[in-house]
Amino acid sequence: MAQEPTDQPSEVIVPLDGAKPRRARRPRSAWTLAFYGSLFALIAVIAFGAGMIAERTIFTGGSLFERVLGGAPPAPGEPPVSDAFPHYQEVKDLLTGEYLYRPTDPAGIATFEANLDRHAQAGIAAAAATPAASMADYRRELDYAAARGLTTDLPDVYTVFLEPVEQGAVSEELHGEYEGIGVWVEQPAGKMEIVSPIPGSPAAKAGLRSGDIIVAANGARLEGLANDDALGLIRGPAGTSVRLTIARPGQAQPFDVDVQRAAISIPSVQYTPVADGKIAWIQLTIFGDQTTAQLDQALKQAKADGVRGIVLDLRGNGGGWVTSAREVIGRFVPPDRGPALYEEDSPSPGVSPTPQSIVGGGESVYQLPLVVLVDGGSASASEIVAGALQDYGRAKLIGTHTFGKGLVQRVHDFDDGSSARITFAQWLTPHKNPIPKEGLQPDILVEGAPPPTPVPAGTPGATPLAQATPLASPRAATPLATPAGTPVPGTGDPQLQRAIQVVLAEAGS
Repeated sequence: MAQEPTDQPSEVIVPLDGAKPRRARRPRSAWTLAFYGSLFALIAVIAFGAGMIAERTIFTGGSLFERVLGGAPPAPGEPPVSDAFPHYQEVKDLLTGEYLYRPTDPAGIATFEANLDRHAQAGIAAAAATPAASMADYRRELDYAAARGLTTDLPDVYTVFLEPVEQGAVSEELHGEYEGIGVWVEQPAGKMEIVSPIPGSPAAKAGLRSGDIIVAANGARLEGLANDDALGLIRGPAGTSVRLTIARPGQAQPFDVDVQRAAISIPSVQYTPVADGKIAWIQLTIFGDQTTAQLDQALKQAKADGVRGIVLDLRGNGGGWVTSAREVIGRFVPPDRGPALYEEDSPSPGVSPTPQSIVGGGESVYQLPLVVLVDGGSASASEIVAGALQDYGRAKLIGTHTFGKGLVQRVHDFDDGSSARITFAQWLTPHKNPIPKEGLQPDILVEGAPPPTPVPAGTPGATPLAQATPLASPRAATPLATPAGTPVPGTGDPQLQRAIQVVLAEAGS
């Protein structure tokens, strides 16, 4: 299913209705020809030193190199120039065609394309000396390196090229299953910053928290590593352990934490009746493939339980599919009220943003009192939902400020499993307010309970004090839920306690 992601956090976060990659070829500019000329010259020098120049299928007696420089037609049996580095060309076409921050004046366009090619060449230069098992692998790695290089020095950190291993990891999380430690991260400035641990995951049990930087895994430093390399060091088979070195804001020295990897099942929705069954506490952990169906189950169960209000908990939800966010809004706000959000996708000033409709259907609760819990781990799609419910006066936000990510990426999946995620728009709330870098501000500020103390390296992980019951998958006939009348879990959770008080007051209880 093609979707438009917001950058959703994952162990390689990039949080997401995406098009298939473009196949049309743009006219080759002088900069492109210069890029190919420098590129093949570089490959020739390195390949010669490695004894690889004998691979005539790349150079075919030098004619391909000459053709790139002079624009000559392909020699018999040679592939088109555009096929030599397809991912580089696809990603460059996307950046020059839809990237939000692309220039529109001729001089700016020329400089932009020249800088793209310069960084692509730098990426190839770094990868060219790496040994490869075969010439096909070598050419593919150079192509990937050029595509990665195109995205290394852009005005935002969310536009990325993901190789098949990385893309597979993100897709697993959106589908709801993978093996690892269970944490969403962003990678600004090359550092692995935790957006939030997944509730109940090994990372959460070990006391990791939003804002932590994963400095190293098993002693290997992560800063500056390619996403797939860093991912490979953090993840691993269930039952194995990884020693993470963590830098935490406010602490002078990094510390080590042992985290036992596990099979991470990510239930999109968790439903718990609280306050003697009067309130439905519904936690959304991700806006993934199953979120809307599971939310419909939760709302159906809430109606059957006769609840008098809802606490929608988006704390620690790093985002996901924009379409899923629009559908979630449609469960609480009628579609005819207005848009779910606006997308501002033109690099030219004075162009009106495009409204994106609320998506209705399924279960709806337009009248029950509603409060939304947010914190610094609520990012992207979570901010779309929270901002819309706040603008329409449907719900108060309680907690702390959100993460602050108002940029939207379009996902382009390639045939080999790789993916380009291009920032093509910033999103605005229904009142056309952008999401500030410091995040959405809550209507009622309530600081959260202190996070768990990290478990020192070598100590078994702690068990969470309380967990809500995950809803069954959409294929199950009956959603699972804790019995009505369950006391409010986590009495040390002041944000949840305040939310329940507000909902009960609005419900007249």
